[in-house]
Amino acid sequence: MNKKWLILFCLLFLAACSVENQLDIPYHRQEGPSCVQSQMVMAIKYFYPDSTITQAELDQKTGRGPNQWTWFSQAMPVLIEEGLDAYYYSLSPYEELDEISVMEIYGPEDGELIKSVTNWEALENSIEYLRNNPERFEARKLEWSEVEDAFSKGYVMLMIIDYNVLMGHPEKPYAGHGVTITKIDSKNVVFHNSALGPNQAALKEDFIEAWDAPGTDNDAIVIKGKLT
Repeated sequence: MNKKWLILFCLLFLAACSVENQLDIPYHRQEGPSCVQSQMVMAIKYFYPDSTITQAELDQKTGRGPNQWTWFSQAMPVLIEEGLDAYYYSLSPYEELDEISVMEIYGPEDGELIKSVTNWEALENSIEYLRNNPERFEARKLEWSEVEDAFSKGYVMLMIIDYNVLMGHPEKPYAGHGVTITKIDSKNVVFHNSALGPNQAALKEDFIEAWDAPGTDNDAIVIKGKLT
């Protein structure tokens, strides 16, 4: 093989590996509706294997009460506190969001559900954190090419999907669920599902549809590594 073809082969091989690598992220099963805290445990222990952080500790730090859900904004200050270089991208209308506007923004059915499972004080505190740390938050949707590029660099990706949409039931009520991507290849997205098990595979187009579903706000947290 001449030098030109050898270089081309190596470039193609490296490109394939970069897309199809799999991150060996430790799996953590959630207790109650605490998928976000479970993804946080996984991310923290991936970068800090000796960490003894628990879901209960993260529940307290993020302000999640019994049977409550967690907005990704609530995760951000805690991830930074735990030493992770995290960045948040979302279309969540944080600047206009409150207990009244949530009904108009998300519709009466999903809005009522979201309203009932939100710790509004914790959410407001996390929104203030985003205001004060603009370098950590961008109010936009990542392009899917950006998701794949970030993952190919070894960054840990936490994302919100509508699990009912992923399972082919878009007619059912919104079922927001945090997941951690462990692999992306040409056809599939593989992710840790803290409710069901590790390394669940979905067709890429189905995963993207579930991430694009109303209510998810295209939430994505990109963790580049440890804070220096």
